[in-house]
Amino acid sequence: MSLKSLIALMVLTPLLLLGCSSVPQSTLPVQWQQHQKTLQQIDQFQVTGKLGYISPEERQSLNFFWHHQPYYSELRLTTVLGQTALKLAISPDGARITTYEDDVFEGQDATSLIYRLTGLRIPVTQLPAWLLGLPQDEQQFTLNDQNTLASLTAESTRQGVTRAPWHIAYQRYRDIDVNGERLPLPSKLQLTQGDIKLNIVITKWTVTP
Repeated sequence: MSLKSLIALMVLTPLLLLGCSSVPQSTLPVQWQQHQKTLQQIDQFQVTGKLGYISPEERQSLNFFWHHQPYYSELRLTTVLGQTALKLAISPDGARITTYEDDVFEGQDATSLIYRLTGLRIPVTQLPAWLLGLPQDEQQFTLNDQNTLASLTAESTRQGVTRAPWHIAYQRYRDIDVNGERLPLPSKLQLTQGDIKLNIVITKWTVTP
């Protein structure tokens, strides 16, 4: 079975969209400039959650685990049955994907490599900052009533080709304990690019400041 075929077996379920309903939503107000500075100082974190992918051609549901460090990131995608679909490692040397059959594929651009192997457009290069709720340079954004990120628009260029921008809507936050302090971090967000939607529900944050 090919990697695309394995992932194609997964159908988006309502559980993905409701998976965060029992988690208390953050109502902690922040001062944006200070909050932004705090987020910028986070260089190591682990995130566990669910990813729903919707396009005109397919609807997929996967579990994910992301381990991010300054010079190394690892993304693991598993099916709803717990079978590992792929492991992605990103370093200064490029991107490497190991499939469930232990086949290894390498490339310089992680986003393009995932798309080539799975057909899924996942902006893995930008995701570490977006998962934190942190806009990057020249990205347009709005804030909510708690002064955390409400929405974000980011231009998209891959291999020199300009594509439709990504729009990120932050739908829910939860308070995470970081060194004894409460820090509101995203727990539910939706990424949209043209007719593609990625629904992300984060069930666990582990932050190392």
